[in-house]
Amino acid sequence: MDTEFIDWAGKYLGGSVSSSKVPYGDQSNVYHLNGPKGEFFLKIGTGLEKERERLDWLRGKLPVPEVIGFNKIGDKEALILSAIEGENLAKLKKIWPAEMVISGLVSVLRRFHAVDVKNCPFGAPGPGKVLVHGDACLPNFVFKDGTFSGYIDLGDMRVDYPAADLSAAVWSLRHNLGPGHEINFLNRYGIKNTDEALVDKLISQYESAQKEWGLI
Repeated sequence: MDTEFIDWAGKYLGGSVSSSKVPYGDQSNVYHLNGPKGEFFLKIGTGLEKERERLDWLRGKLPVPEVIGFNKIGDKEALILSAIEGENLAKLKKIWPAEMVISGLVSVLRRFHAVDVKNCPFGAPGPGKVLVHGDACLPNFVFKDGTFSGYIDLGDMRVDYPAADLSAAVWSLRHNLGPGHEINFLNRYGIKNTDEALVDKLISQYESAQKEWGLI
């Protein structure tokens, strides 16, 4: 099935493309495509139409991949996405100090949560709710030369409470950097009266979501 989608992507992009599979954290398969028109990513899985809809809504509001093409064969769907240049925070942790990773994470989440949710069709606005990424883990934020490039993996973007993103961010910081950075992150984001009990609650919230997604 992946080969069929890769062939379709090559024809859609107007020429032969080379493809290489890249590591990806959820149930989709992702391929890096390189061809005459440049670099793209091909995402293959289920439920990708909702990601296409969210990316279309986000265009012009935040730096996100552009949807180049969409296809469905059987019970599988595929998205061709423009490439966002740079490396994600999970990779940059190897060369950036922890404080720089935390600072980057705080800035990208604040920017996302500041988007006007008026007329957003994904979720119901209400007091205290913001636009959330939906899986605010380090691999989903890309930087190039120290400057933020864009957000990826936006299939669960919606209007919700900030805790939906803070729980993923705290879990991801512990997973990638080890324990000891969570309270610093929450304080810098702007959460008051943070303690280890809140950190444990947020991590438990994210792990429960992962179980619902079938990832753990």
